[in-house]
Amino acid sequence: MKRPASVVLALALVLVVAGCPGSLDNPEAFIDGGTPPKDADTVFEGTCATLGCHDDMTEASGLNLLPPGVADRVVDQDAEGLGCESRKLVIAGDPDSSYLLDKVLGRAGICGSRMPPLGILSDSDTEVLRQWIIDLGGSAGGTPDGG
Repeated sequence: MKRPASVVLALALVLVVAGCPGSLDNPEAFIDGGTPPKDADTVFEGTCATLGCHDDMTEASGLNLLPPGVADRVVDQDAEGLGCESRKLVIAGDPDSSYLLDKVLGRAGICGSRMPPLGILSDSDTEVLRQWIIDLGGSAGGTPDGG
C-alpha cells in the first residue's frame, strides 16, 4: 500500500517541477502587474487633451495635444502668453529648455498657471514627457511623430 502512495507522490513532484515557469526574459514589464508602460501619447491623452483643454476642439492657448501628431504641433513652436512668446514649447532633445515641461513642473517664469490646472502630473508621467523630448532630439531625418 505504501508503494502506490510513493509513486503518486513522486509523479506529483515531477509534474510540479516540470510545470515551474522558470524566469522571464523581461521581468521589468511585470513589476507593476503587467500594466504596459506609459508613453507620451498616453500622458497627453489622459491629462492634457481632455475635453475643454488641449483637445482638437478647444485648443486652449492654441495648443492641441491630442495624439497623433503632437510633436509636429509643439516642436520649435512659440509659446503663447504675454512675455512668453519667445519661448519654444518643445526643443527636441532639450527638456530643460522646453517650455512645455516648465509648465508641467510649475517653474518660475511661466505665463499663467502650472499645468494641468486640476492636479499635478506624477513623477513617472513627468519623466515620460522628459524622455519623449529627449528622444525627439535623437531622430535622424526629421522629428518623429511622438504624439
